[in-house]
Amino acid sequence: MIKQLLQERYEIQEQLGKNPGRKTLLAKDLETQNLVVVKLLSFGDDFEWQDLKLFEREAQILQQLSHAAIPSYLDSFKVILPNSQSFAIVQNYIPAKSLEAHLQAGRTFNEADVKQIGKAILEVLVYLHTQQPPVIHRDIKPSNILLGERSGNSPGEVYLVDFGSVKNNLIQPGGTMTVVGTYGYMPPEQFSGRATPVSDLYALGATLIYLLTKTHPADLLEDDIEIKFEEFVHLSSEFTHWLKWLIQPSRKRRPKSAKAALEELLNPTNITNINLNLNSNLNIYSNTAISKPVGSKIHLKKNPKKIEIIIPPAGLSIGTLASGMFAILWLSIVGTIILSTSGMVLFLVFPLIHVGVGILLLLNFLFNLLGYTRLCIDEKKISLTYELFGLKYSRPHPSQRQNICKVEIVGRTINKRAKGKPEIPPRLIVWSGTRKYEIGNTNNIHNMLDVTQKSITSPELDWLATELGDWLELPISRE
Repeated sequence: MIKQLLQERYEIQEQLGKNPGRKTLLAKDLETQNLVVVKLLSFGDDFEWQDLKLFEREAQILQQLSHAAIPSYLDSFKVILPNSQSFAIVQNYIPAKSLEAHLQAGRTFNEADVKQIGKAILEVLVYLHTQQPPVIHRDIKPSNILLGERSGNSPGEVYLVDFGSVKNNLIQPGGTMTVVGTYGYMPPEQFSGRATPVSDLYALGATLIYLLTKTHPADLLEDDIEIKFEEFVHLSSEFTHWLKWLIQPSRKRRPKSAKAALEELLNPTNITNINLNLNSNLNIYSNTAISKPVGSKIHLKKNPKKIEIIIPPAGLSIGTLASGMFAILWLSIVGTIILSTSGMVLFLVFPLIHVGVGILLLLNFLFNLLGYTRLCIDEKKISLTYELFGLKYSRPHPSQRQNICKVEIVGRTINKRAKGKPEIPPRLIVWSGTRKYEIGNTNNIHNMLDVTQKSITSPELDWLATELGDWLELPISRE
């Protein structure tokens, strides 16, 4: 396409980039003699209507924006060629290389450089996020940030480009969610199409970490979906805490806005406690980070789409052994009674009821010895399943994930209905509408018998509540 003329005005000089169905071209505007960038979306075999929707949205939003660090919209039109049709957006050309290109060329960035780049992008984000409605970039990464030549103490002029994933409205209930972005720079909520302004802050934090470590953020992700970078860099404690603040997996634990992040960058405070607020009136605490207690055998698996808690058997203990012996003794006595009344139907009814009780006692013993409890929440539903010998029993029935409204820790209580008023251990409850999914108070096989055994400790419940609260982005209530 070199030297080809588009719209009888834009002469193609070279190709700057190419993706499936898309091309980015450098052209000369013959009317102004200025260089411009022409982005083409082709209506080819791999064309998808969602691509056109995003392309048109980019053109629409760029027309509304005016900022020195953002490309200016100049023109848009259809391109009809003999063998193809395309839609074009024309922007002013910025003579600068991307951060990715600088890194590939061997350039290094120190803490001072990265702070200045972060400050410049945050100023752009303050502008974007304060638009009505807010404009969310959704694809901040090193290849979408341009950096001019170094000047004095400045790393160079900074520009934010490529608004092809931009979003300018919040998802309405029942609306369609579009997942866009780049893996490694996308926060967890963006995988489910729920990007908000603070999603851009996560992407910025991941980008700055990449500049410092020269390691892709995806390669720094741990099992708890946190980017761990500290061991690869030597930074001031204030800047380290600030970066960790931006990349919190839970969006509620990140800065509340680009302005708040910028103010903290310019005037560091005690950031380690900046998001640990307490609302004493409602008795609702923020979800401060808690590590898995040493010695815990509970398994936790999570990723952006699913979280699963697997509670192993309580194991053999004096209480478990006693309940098993009692179940066997009970069944033996009832069996003897049944055998002695063989053929007498009226006398069998009462013993058969006791057979059922004995079987439940035995199942409870076996479950504590060999059974697993599994709490699973994915994109669609929440379920609590009890598993024994390959058999599975769910109670309450699974319900829709969107109905989850509360994560609650209930402290030790007294069972006032039981003789002797035994203590009920602390429990963790996830409420989905009026259904509660409870772990901790192990009246196994869903409380069919009033036999409580403490298999989950209070520190384990605190840890699990924190993990669930962060993943669901819900505060933890304590009773």
